[in-house]
Amino acid sequence: MKVGIATLASLAATSGLGLVHAQYVATDHIRVFLFGQTSYFSEVAVDVHNDTCLSLDNNLIDGKVQSVLVGGHDIWDVYQRYDKWYCVLYDNFDCTGSEESMITVAGGTNNLATASWANRVHGLRCINDDPA
Repeated sequence: MKVGIATLASLAATSGLGLVHAQYVATDHIRVFLFGQTSYFSEVAVDVHNDTCLSLDNNLIDGKVQSVLVGGHDIWDVYQRYDKWYCVLYDNFDCTGSEESMITVAGGTNNLATASWANRVHGLRCINDDPA
């Protein structure tokens, strides 16, 4: 039996198979994928509401984040985003502090160690500059 791509996409959208990525990015929240050591060995997806601190306290990936993808599970999903979301990663649970205690990520970063941020992420805040 032949099934067209459009039919599969329609079926996935109505059956909740996850092939439609609309749930990753909305005006009030965005899904952030955090990957631990080594990259892609451990993974946590969190939904972050606009301008709200999300503490990783009591989360298995706390202090182990090596890579981040904002708004998509893979690089191709992130490349297809045309929104104004970005996330700020913090080295504390309260999402506070000076510039030394935070790093900004718009789409993602593959190796936080290159920015001296390996194992430092304990909280994050994502902001939509165009929440209309």
